[in-house]
Amino acid sequence: MKHCWLLLLIFLSCFFVAEPSIAKSAVRLSISGDSLAFDGKPLSFKEPLYKWIEVLGDDYVYIGEDEGYQKAYDLSGSERFIYPDLGIDIAIQVNIKDVRSDWVDGQVGTLKDPYNRFITTVRISMNPKAKANPSKIYREGTEGHPFYTMYVDYAIDFYGAVVDGDVSIKSVLSQSDIVKRNRKFSFTLGVYSGYENLGSLMFNDFYGEKPEIPMRLAIWPTLKLRLENERRYFGKVVSR
Repeated sequence: MKHCWLLLLIFLSCFFVAEPSIAKSAVRLSISGDSLAFDGKPLSFKEPLYKWIEVLGDDYVYIGEDEGYQKAYDLSGSERFIYPDLGIDIAIQVNIKDVRSDWVDGQVGTLKDPYNRFITTVRISMNPKAKANPSKIYREGTEGHPFYTMYVDYAIDFYGAVVDGDVSIKSVLSQSDIVKRNRKFSFTLGVYSGYENLGSLMFNDFYGEKPEIPMRLAIWPTLKLRLENERRYFGKVVSR
């Protein structure tokens, strides 16, 4: 009889060991197919940047006006806003068809007032870039720059999966029936269609050749909404 109980305990322990780990930090950002919220306050890709700032706060950096970030980013950054304390990198609309119009004062589409533009992508650093690539060679004077070191110190509800900087691929897939593996890149999980909000979570695994570290979570609107936002701001589609 004792041997039977021992076997039963061993059998049950296998299930407990396999239980996925859940993030220990509090959830601040919630992402679902039809809603977004930060600290319980709603966000929407149907709203321009200034509405997001009302929720996320004023502790952001506009790369287009910051030489230090421009050097680290290695571009003008006229379409990028960074929240270093939140690990958030926001990209706004750009007029690809007529780039010069972005720089003409007084015309519709000028980047002199980027706050009324709509958001195309939100990137969230799950871990510092240096954690994934310690041997990375930085541009002179950019080592330790917040653009490379920022990351989230809170958890995110990603379509039902609670994720943080320590989450594993297995844990994400076990928590959410919506998030799926990318068919081409097994180290990337995401939601790519069928919902108002789309997103992906990229790991540093790279087909098992590197440690499995969550690096970047990104969310974006549907193609339909992105084009609608271009018509609302520019009066026409400017990205295709």
